[in-house]
Amino acid sequence: MNLQNRIAVVTGASSGIGLCISETLLEKGAVVYGLCRREPTLSHESFRWIRTDLSLVGDISHAFRSIREGASQIDLLVNNAGSGLFGNIDTLTTEAWAAVIGVNLTAAFLCTREVVPQMKLQRSGTIVNVSSVAGKRGFKGGTAYCASKFGLNGFSEALMEELREYGIRVCAINPGSTDTAFFDRAGISSPKRMDPNQIARIIVQTVELPDDILVDQIVVRPL
Repeated sequence: MNLQNRIAVVTGASSGIGLCISETLLEKGAVVYGLCRREPTLSHESFRWIRTDLSLVGDISHAFRSIREGASQIDLLVNNAGSGLFGNIDTLTTEAWAAVIGVNLTAAFLCTREVVPQMKLQRSGTIVNVSSVAGKRGFKGGTAYCASKFGLNGFSEALMEELREYGIRVCAINPGSTDTAFFDRAGISSPKRMDPNQIARIIVQTVELPDDILVDQIVVRPL
């Protein structure tokens, strides 16, 4: 995909990997719609912020209506928004479980459902789901988070098989520990962390591969 003047939607674009993806796409000439609650510290003539709470169905529907009013098609969707709440199962509340599953998995489903009909008509498009190595292997205290990321990987694999006949590519990327504010908010630590700009470059390089090349899973870890 040549990203010049292509329309991209990035969820969770206010910081971390989502912000870096948005910046990298803009460098490549794409028009980027950022869906997030907090306004990104990003000023660019081709960037449009739409205030969106990814835990709310109505907010997601409104965001994509706004995008369709200004864009004839969507070429790229990056489901990047993520939430992490950790703790032992007997201390995990129903509300915390629902919040993690809602942002990490359900929001990806809702955003994908918004773009697929047009992508089918175009017979082109790429959907990238930012998962985690926690979607490959569980860890103590991560029941909700791991369940959401295992679910996102399963969603991605099934979606890839469903959409490839329409020329639509689906890729799940599974980063290990990355140097973002996620760890501070989640209350966990990791001694080795990757640069989110590097993760963004890997994602964009994958999107830029020839349209008849499908990379369905990527795992990236700090050395």
